[in-house]
Amino acid sequence: MNFKIYDIISLLIPGYLLLYIIVNSSNIPANNDSIIFSTAIAFVLGFIISTLSSWLEIFYYFTWGGKPSDKILNGKNVWKVKFYKSKEAKELLLKETSNESPSNDELFTIALSYINEKDSRVENLSAYYSFSRSLLTTMIISLIVLIATNNLNQIYFFILFPLLIIIWLRSKQRGYYYAREVLKIYLQQKNKIKPPHQLDQTS
Repeated sequence: MNFKIYDIISLLIPGYLLLYIIVNSSNIPANNDSIIFSTAIAFVLGFIISTLSSWLEIFYYFTWGGKPSDKILNGKNVWKVKFYKSKEAKELLLKETSNESPSNDELFTIALSYINEKDSRVENLSAYYSFSRSLLTTMIISLIVLIATNNLNQIYFFILFPLLIIIWLRSKQRGYYYAREVLKIYLQQKNKIKPPHQLDQTS
């Protein structure tokens, strides 16, 4: 079975990190010869983490102050991620639905339909976001394991909690980067079919 880069990033790395925490906090003897077995366990753990990350996404949105795509369409930005054409994008998207009161989710889905499946940048940003989200979930589970096994000493506290905050913020930013890129490409695709004089007005 050949792992894709997305599988390695989103499944194996978080899986190995959690496996390391479980083994070390539970004093389980590690066998360096069982690489294939460890990889299999890490992959399964990574799959579970990815699933939990998806289920926890609504909770993450709540802690981030809202879903990134919703916030961007409403003209809201975050630190280091700015999008200055949210009003233009939303106005164009509203014209593409017969729904009188479409949700931002519906509008963003329309924007996604303009994305070429071979667009590597959008695919990469989606993978980075999934990885960041999985890593955030891994950190939360790791802290729970350490607390449950009474292994959360001061060293872990001063290292893991700051890391948790950093990863939480980075995951939020990754969500905004992905949403911004989708809307940027949507505007580019719409501008391609506009007359030249209209292109100048929106650039």
